Amino acid sequence: MKVMLFAYLDNNIGDDLMLKLLSERFPSNEFYVYTTNSVVLNTLAQFKNFTARCPSQRKADVDVVDAVLAIGGSIFNDLNSLRGKIARIRKILFIAKASRKGKLIATVGCNLGPYKDKLGWYLTVAELRLNSLITVRDQSSFDLLSTRSFANVHLADDIVYGLQVPTSVEPRSGLGVSAFRSTHAGENNYQNYTALAAIIDGYVEQTNKPVKLFAFDSEHENDVSAASHILNLVKNKAHVELVPYLGDVDGFIGKFNQCERHVAIRFHSAILSDLMRIPFFPISYSNKMDAFVGENYPEFKIQNIAELDVARMNVPAVVDCILSESTLCYANHETNSQIHFDQLEKLWSGEHRV
Repeated sequence: MKVMLFAYLDNNIGDDLMLKLLSERFPSNEFYVYTTNSVVLNTLAQFKNFTARCPSQRKADVDVVDAVLAIGGSIFNDLNSLRGKIARIRKILFIAKASRKGKLIATVGCNLGPYKDKLGWYLTVAELRLNSLITVRDQSSFDLLSTRSFANVHLADDIVYGLQVPTSVEPRSGLGVSAFRSTHAGENNYQNYTALAAIIDGYVEQTNKPVKLFAFDSEHENDVSAASHILNLVKNKAHVELVPYLGDVDGFIGKFNQCERHVAIRFHSAILSDLMRIPFFPISYSNKMDAFVGENYPEFKIQNIAELDVARMNVPAVVDCILSESTLCYANHETNSQIHFDQLEKLWSGEHRV
């Protein structure tokens, strides 16, 4: 089967892990991805059943493929700008054409919103109406879809929970921090960097343990820049290692698994911590982290990234919280993430068609 993908291609470890798991689950399928970014192409080359295509070829490829699949978490978070709405209308028209040609349409692993106006939600509904399968990763998205009569909708944990993580031979030590750089107007990036540097220094001065600064995205969103600024602001630089994701999935995961605590700002930093049963301190920059923590750790009062400010926060108290396992989020449930691909397999095999 040949499958056209709509995915977030930005050398982002979270999205790349979803693609890795998709590739491994369906090894006999050929997946078409559309990008000319040479860095992203280098990363995608490790997925042997992926074929890179120029974006201009997508229109013609609709006659070649058997199915169209949108995969990813925040694939509906671009609907609050005029540019995002126009792009979405074009996508809906394209998917409608594919549907008329008999292609199987599916969207898996997503969350919805947030929406600033009704048009964003209406465009989401218009696109998902064309799908024969929808899977979402949080209860709030599932509840939102329940307000409309969608067929074949499923709720499951994030796709990345399906990752098989090798057992760590060495004992875990030190703190992991996922750097984050906002690309939106009104950002407080430098304020956040300063606060994270203060937390890292506080942790090192109390424990004398190492800290790893993880950059989950190394292209447009550019967490490498964020991590570099934080490292520049840290006093105890000798204790800090910058770990950028440059396409080496196993190497990045291995470094992540070496830490005994995590400050999780990137969403998949929280997911990986949960998967590896590493206690983590989540900080929210979007509704997806709020939903994840609220559904799985309702007793934890999550801090918003806007509050990450040395003038407003008690840094020693935050460090004490990080050091105390009882006050952190810690794995407390079994995963059902296989539902996403189980349902996709049923659709593609003809077992369930809508």
